[in-house]
Amino acid sequence: MAAAVDLVREQGLRQLSMRTLAERLGASPMAVYKHVASRDALALLTVEAILASLVLPDERLEPVAWLRELAGRVRALGLAHRGVMDFLLEEGPIAHTSLVVLDRTVRKLHDAGIPWKEAGALHNTFFSWLAGAVRRQEPWDTGTPGTPSPFQKFFAAAAALPAADYPGIAHSLPHMRTTEVEREFEVSLGFMLEGIQRRIDARRDETRGAARKRPRPRQG
Repeated sequence: MAAAVDLVREQGLRQLSMRTLAERLGASPMAVYKHVASRDALALLTVEAILASLVLPDERLEPVAWLRELAGRVRALGLAHRGVMDFLLEEGPIAHTSLVVLDRTVRKLHDAGIPWKEAGALHNTFFSWLAGAVRRQEPWDTGTPGTPSPFQKFFAAAAALPAADYPGIAHSLPHMRTTEVEREFEVSLGFMLEGIQRRIDARRDETRGAARKRPRPRQG
């Protein structure tokens, strides 16, 4: 598994195969099959091993601060192991280590006053965005320094549209061109966390309001 993780770090998860792993180990592919049943099983075991290195934030942090810290750690892990976010987007959190993250996140939100069902939905929304944001950055990190942005085709297509007919694109396109990846991630993360904080605050207000409406027990 250590060799498989190294291969993912160097080449990405999609390049991992029984053959490439066998070559790295100096063995035959059939020898690998004696330990792992299939390439899908190998991918799952490798993702499991990669996510096992994720250290969760301090539980004493407030929910939004906890999520901010977790997002940074997951992002760093994903960028260092290309293809892991694709795996999680396609397969879901089927690795045990990803299920641990799901459990801790949902519990953190529930402890802040969010009902279980809503906490699960918030987790799904947050991590779908996070995985997509990491996946979107991968072309920048793997491209040759000095090469055009991977979104040059989008910029060219958007710039060709008549500004009078598409004012939203015309006004936002210059900002999209100049936005740095790191800055874009922080801004998007801020939007996500602000929405989650609003949900937490709304639930807390509902709880306080319900408490004030409860009839007080009669004296004597």
